[in-house]
Amino acid sequence: MNATPECVACMLKQALNTAKVVTDDSALQMQVMQKVKDYSGTVSLDQTPAQMCKYAYQTVSAVTGATDPYHAIKDTTNRQALEQLPFLHRTLDKSSDRLSTALHMAAAGNVIDFGIQHDFEIERDIEGILEQKFVIDATDLLRRDLKPGCNVLYLGDNAGEIVFDTILVAELIALGARVVYTVKSGPVINDATMEDAELTGMTAITKVIKTGADDIGVNWQNVSQEFREHVSRADIIIAKGHGNYETCDDQPGNYYFLLKSKCEIVANALGVKLGDLVFKKKR
Repeated sequence: MNATPECVACMLKQALNTAKVVTDDSALQMQVMQKVKDYSGTVSLDQTPAQMCKYAYQTVSAVTGATDPYHAIKDTTNRQALEQLPFLHRTLDKSSDRLSTALHMAAAGNVIDFGIQHDFEIERDIEGILEQKFVIDATDLLRRDLKPGCNVLYLGDNAGEIVFDTILVAELIALGARVVYTVKSGPVINDATMEDAELTGMTAITKVIKTGADDIGVNWQNVSQEFREHVSRADIIIAKGHGNYETCDDQPGNYYFLLKSKCEIVANALGVKLGDLVFKKKR
C-alpha cells in the first residue's frame, strides 16, 4: 500500500516520540524534528508508509547517537509478556478450538507497538482481545491450507509480541507444519531481532532467520537471499502487524495478515474500523 499525506504527519509524530525516548534535550528534539520536517517537504507518496517512516528513526539515531532507542523498552515488554505465558497456556489448554485461540493470542500480542504510540496495558488488553472476534476471519481457510508437512513462513513483528507468537508457532507445528520465523537483522523501532528470539524461547521452538535488513516491515530491495528462498518455498506466509501488511499486501504468495488495526489508513485499506482484529487471507 502507498503512503498518504496523513502518513507524513504520523512520521513527524513518530520522530518526536522516539526522540523523547532517548533524550530530554529539547534542542536535540528540535534538531530531529527540523530534519524530518525538511524531508517531509520532499517525500514521495509513491512508497509504503513503512519505507517513508524509517527516515524518522534513522534521523533520531543520527542526531542522538542512540542506535537502538527502544532497547530497554523491548527488554521490559519481553519480560512482561513472558510473565503471561502460564495464563496463556492454561487458557489454550481449556480451549475447544486451539488454533482459533492461538491466533487470538498472537493478535493480542500485536497491541505492543511503540511505533503507533497507542496506549496499552498488557494484562488488560490480552483478556479483552481473547474475547474479541476477528472482523475478517480466515481461520477456516488456514485450516484448509494447513496440510501435514506444509512450509509456513511467519513474519514476526515486535519484541514482547514475539512471546505471543510462540503460542501460535507451537500450535502450527503440532498441526504438522514446518515453521520458520523471521526477525529483523538490526534494530528498528521495537521490532524483534535475534536477541529477542533467543530471550523469549522462539529459537528453542523453531528455526529463526533474519530478513537481512533493519527495515520496518519488509523492504524487498534489501532482504537477504536466504529470506527470499524461504519466501519462495513457503506454502503459507503469516505476516504480523502493520508494517508487514503495508509492505506485503501487493506481493505474490499465500499471505495471511494478522493484526489489530491501529491507524485509520490501514483500517481503511482493510475495510475495517480502528481497533478491529483482522485475520485476512490475501486474495
